[in-house]
Amino acid sequence: MQKGNKMALSSFLNINGYDLPCPGVGFEFTISTVVNAGRNVNGAVIGQQIGRPLYKFNNLQWVGLKPDVRRKILNAIEPFYVNVTFEDVEHGGTKTITMYPSDRKLKPLFVDKHTHEITQDEVLAFNLIDCGLE
Repeated sequence: MQKGNKMALSSFLNINGYDLPCPGVGFEFTISTVVNAGRNVNGAVIGQQIGRPLYKFNNLQWVGLKPDVRRKILNAIEPFYVNVTFEDVEHGGTKTITMYPSDRKLKPLFVDKHTHEITQDEVLAFNLIDCGLE
């Protein structure tokens, strides 16, 4: 994991070396603190943080993609584990961690009437979830 690397981003997200176009409106960035917590008889938290913060990118979606761009994005997330580089919103710079993609959702917009192949997507969407491996 790169922490606070001051290298400039080449795109909003880079997955396995592929620069993804900026996702559409509705994207959410979640940072979760994992705690081995419980509460004592007084109701006070008696746990502590374990590991590092975990990241999740919710509602990543792209509108109006052509098939070649859709295929590149889907190929970038094809392995279960993917290396994702993004802005370190807490410390500045960039961060690279191992994540996995959730269900991929595709909504076709236009289909060629002769070949029946999708010629443009209305939406391609998925989430990326931190594996917590680093």
